[in-house]
Amino acid sequence: MADLNVVHGKNGSIWINGSKVTNKTEWTLNMTRDYADTTTFRDGNKVYAAGLRDIAGTFSGLFDTATELALQYSDGVAYTFQLYASDSTLVASGPAYLDATVTASATDAVRCSGNFRAAGTWTIA
Repeated sequence: MADLNVVHGKNGSIWINGSKVTNKTEWTLNMTRDYADTTTFRDGNKVYAAGLRDIAGTFSGLFDTATELALQYSDGVAYTFQLYASDSTLVASGPAYLDATVTASATDAVRCSGNFRAAGTWTIA
């Protein structure tokens, strides 16, 4: 049985343009692909050719009244985005466009969430 190098998510982080995004509690990274149907007569099943990867993801957490970087960088300009599983474990990085949503509720803390999508080539660790 292989040794597992398991990392707890408590030290995960998001960085935008070299600044750590504070008070976030979750991020996701989606790496879906385009697939072209290449099925021909007499194939035993459908056959596909893999295309380009579509890098995108989400984040969520508490709204930081002092420095909410998610709002500052949701201006339609591509910024350098980095996702860490722990302080020293970089998962992915690259240029991304960012969208942000702020949610206020009478029964909860104000939260900030959003999504990002690749604006150029990403590096996956």
